[in-house]
Formats: sequence, C-alpha cells, structure tokens
Amino acid sequence: MAAMTLFTAWAFAALGACAASLEKATSLPEGWRKLDAEPDASRHLQMSFALHHPATDDLADKLMAGTHLTLDQVTEMRNPKQRDVDAVLKWLAGRGISQTRSDRDWIHVRTTVDKAEQLLDMQLHQYSFDNRPPILRTTEYSIPDDLSKVISFVHPIANFMTPSHEVGIARQLPDDQLVHQRDTHDCKTSIRPDCILQQYNITYAPPNGTSRVRFGIAGFLEQYANFADTQDFFDRFKPSLKGYNFSIELVNGGKNPQDQTKSGLEAQLDVEYGMAIGHPAQVTYYSVGGHGVKLNDSGKPYPDEYSDNEPYLDLLEHLLRKPDNKLPHVLSISYADDERTVPKPYAKKVCCMFGLLAARGVSVLFGSGDGGSAGGRNATCRTNDGTKRERTIATFPPSCPWVTAVGAVTNKENPPPGAEFSSGGFSQYFVRPWWQTDAVEGYVRQLDGHLDGYYNPSMRALPDISAVGTSYTTITNGRPLEVDGTSASAPVFAAMIALINDARLRQGKRSLGWLNKRLYSRRVRDVIHDVTEGQSRSCVFAGNEKPGGWPAKKGWDAITGLGTPGAFDDLMRVLMED
Repeated sequence: MAAMTLFTAWAFAALGACAASLEKATSLPEGWRKLDAEPDASRHLQMSFALHHPATDDLADKLMAGTHLTLDQVTEMRNPKQRDVDAVLKWLAGRGISQTRSDRDWIHVRTTVDKAEQLLDMQLHQYSFDNRPPILRTTEYSIPDDLSKVISFVHPIANFMTPSHEVGIARQLPDDQLVHQRDTHDCKTSIRPDCILQQYNITYAPPNGTSRVRFGIAGFLEQYANFADTQDFFDRFKPSLKGYNFSIELVNGGKNPQDQTKSGLEAQLDVEYGMAIGHPAQVTYYSVGGHGVKLNDSGKPYPDEYSDNEPYLDLLEHLLRKPDNKLPHVLSISYADDERTVPKPYAKKVCCMFGLLAARGVSVLFGSGDGGSAGGRNATCRTNDGTKRERTIATFPPSCPWVTAVGAVTNKENPPPGAEFSSGGFSQYFVRPWWQTDAVEGYVRQLDGHLDGYYNPSMRALPDISAVGTSYTTITNGRPLEVDGTSASAPVFAAMIALINDARLRQGKRSLGWLNKRLYSRRVRDVIHDVTEGQSRSCVFAGNEKPGGWPAKKGWDAITGLGTPGAFDDLMRVLMED
C-alpha cells in the first residue's frame, strides 16, 4: 500500500499487505486540542471520497494557452473513469456501506461513527479549535492498496484547517471627524474611494453607466453584506453612486440577515470598495454557509460536532456548476489559512478546482494575508510534519498558482512602501511555475543569504501584485470604521480587473480569466510601479530570534510582488492587447 503524509508530502510508503495510510497528521496545527469525551459510536456522519480525474492532468497546458473552457468541457474533465467509480462503490458495499451518492469526482457517504472507523481503519475523536464547538476528526486513516491511486483523500475527517478572514483590527472614527474632513480630506490620513481613483488615475467610465461584467465577492464565517450600510457608505463618500447596489446569492446554507447590527466588517469592506472602484459592474455577494446544518436519516439536524462543512469546496462546486453566462468574470476572496495547516491532498484538490474556474474565464484574486513572513496573523513559523522545522509561512489558497495573490502597501508615504503585515513568501506545496522564474530568481540573488534555510526558493512565490491596504474608511453596523489589510487591497485590484474586462467585452474580446502569466510578462511589468521600500513582519524563531521579514527589492519581492499598478490607463492598455 502507499502512504501520504497530511501536511508535507505526497510520498507513498508501504504500511502492510493490504492497508494504505492516505493521510496522516504527525502533529496538530496550533490552536487545536483533542477532547476527552469520546464520540457516540452509533451517531451518523457524512464523508466524501475525492476521486482522481486524469483529464485534469493537462489543465496547466490549457491555462497557459489561454483557452476558455465551457461548462460541458470542464464537467467532462472532472469525470473520473467509470471503472474507478465502480471499484469504490463495490468496496463500500462490501463493507456494509449502502448510503452512497456519486457526484462527478466525489462519492458521498452516510454512515455511523463505528462503521466509518472500521471502513478506514481509524479512530475518530472530538477536537476543538480555540474552544469552539467540537468536530469529529482523525489523525490517520487507511484505504485498500488497490484504491490508493483512485481515491485522492476522504473529506473532511483529517482536515484541521481554520480559514480566517484577513481584515485587520478596526478603529472607530467619530462622526464629527468625518464631517470635518469631508471637504478637506487627506488621503495620507485615511483612504476613501476617491483616494484610490486618484492614486491610480482611474478615469475609465463605461458608457451609459451599465456593464456586462459579473463581479463576484465571496464571504464566509457568517460575514454578511448589508444594503443599508453600503448605501450609507455611498451617501457619505461617493454620492454619485447612490442607488447602485449588489445582489446576494446564498451558498450551502448561507444566510442574508439584513439587520444592520449583523453586517460584517469584512463583508462591508469588500463590497463597498469593490463596488466603488468597479462601478458599474454587476456585483454579487456569495454568502457561503460553512457551518451549514446537516440532517440525519430521519431529517433531524446533527449536533454541532457532526456538522463539518467548510467553505472553499462548497463555493467552488456552486460556481463550477453555473452556466457560462452566469459565471462571474472576476472573483475576489479575502480569506486564507496558513498553508502548513491545510492537508496537502485537500489543497491540491481545491487548487485544481480554482484552476478549472480560471480555465472557464474567471480571474480569481485573494488577499495574501496579514501576518508578514509568518503567513497568518498568529502563525507559529514551524512545520507540522513532526520535525517542527523553523520556516517562513505562506498562505493558502493564495499559494495556488491559478489564483492571483494581492499584497498591500501603505498610504502614509509617497512612493508607498510595502505594508509590514503584507504576507508573502514561498509555498511548501506548489512548485514555482516557469513564468515566475526570472522575477523570483532575481529576488533571491538580492536577498544575498537573508532567510536562507527558512524557505525553498524553488516553490511558488507570492504575492503577485499589491495595492494600497491601510487606513480604509468603511461603514459597518451603521458606524464609520477604519481598517487595514490585504482584504482591502484584494477587492480594489479585483475591481480594476472588472473595469478592464468591461472594456474588453465591449470590443468583442474574451474576459481576462487567469491573470498570472500576463502579469509577469514584460509588457505588464513595464507599467507596474516597482516598490523598493518596506519589510514585512518577521517570524519569531527559537530563542525569540527575529531575523526579519521579506524586504522590498527592485523587481518582484515577497512583500509586494511585482509592485502596484501605475497609471490605470497604462495597465488597461497592455491588458487589452490580446
């Protein structure tokens, strides 16, 4: 049989004559703890078996060629071989598992705790993250050897990831200060929509105030976007957009409470600035459940500890099923996790699905994170493979090469330096794509040994690009707040891409789709403002050692990527060329 280590390797290792350990966690990610209470053996749970689909092996070639695939083409690519589906179903039936459902590259199973433990030769326990309600997980499970190349992983039984939104700490602003600054606003004090329009010289205005561009913004973790807050924001800071609104689409039990006291800071930041810069794009806020209730066989809800939904797969499945004329052209997401805490098989699957989305013509943009060289805000800079090696940390999904990772610069100086919190670095999962080679190798040479041994320069590097990400004024719960974060810079750059797509569609061109190969081209790099000042926050290693974070350098760097957009018209011109 073959073995895959959960957090750091795909490598297969023999474990016995007929057992293969598909995932194994040698240590729990920071913040997780095992509880003493054992799960009820008779309780029901759901698991999903991810199947390998060979047709996606050439996905990279299709993306590199700039091909836009249709819904039918992507659906066909996702279909596993029928003999593989039959083999898994036969195995499940032979072990007494009768409640199964096949859905493209997934086989979903309903069973009990004791049957699941016998099926996968595992022990399920209750685990809690940061004292939150417990969930069922295992640190290791096995499948038959002859299925080890058919089943990629079983979800979510070994998934200890904890996605977090990347908005910084909010600072409340007094209303009298806003009134005083209304006519004499200093953009070095705080950012408002006009500051961004002026900074990047964005003057493009789609004719007739309408646009065919569909601009999606995803929200998780009970972050709700509010119509009243958004209109209040426009009334105060962009009166010309009064009446411009967004739609809400519910995914996997997502909700839409329009009680202004329940609006989310992350949601409002993304929507208010995505709309203010991307007007008049058709903005949709995807409210993703992530904590959706699951029903047992009698139709009653499972307790919290058996409700294991998570956000990315649900959102991706929802989007990939959309017809071609309903899919967003641009998707902005401001949520990420430390890559080291994400099971590698899961990360590979999610990254592949983002690649399929990109292949259908969607530009997917993520905030790179707010922890500097430590990835997330409170990350421990050590690996989770049992060795606890000291390493700088990248974030996922931004480390996926099929999404564009957006870092941040500050608004306090001109030219703007990289923001200390802007996350970047090098993946531990995804190899460096060829289109990054020249840019990244130049940076490694300039580092001249700085942080050697704490990263692998042959891996995917991030961020890809940056925009201003500090001192954003937003309206949330009816109150003016000021926030920092790559969750601000990501929707702003995504909005710029929405405007460029508007111009492309008006000329009969396709949407931009996957951006990264274009961004690293010489013609685009020539119109990007290179950021050469600033250094990201340092990891803290043994003995309280702080060697420093990623410094900004000439060309690409691991705090601001390629830099920030220069004049928007120049960026639009070069991205209109094909």
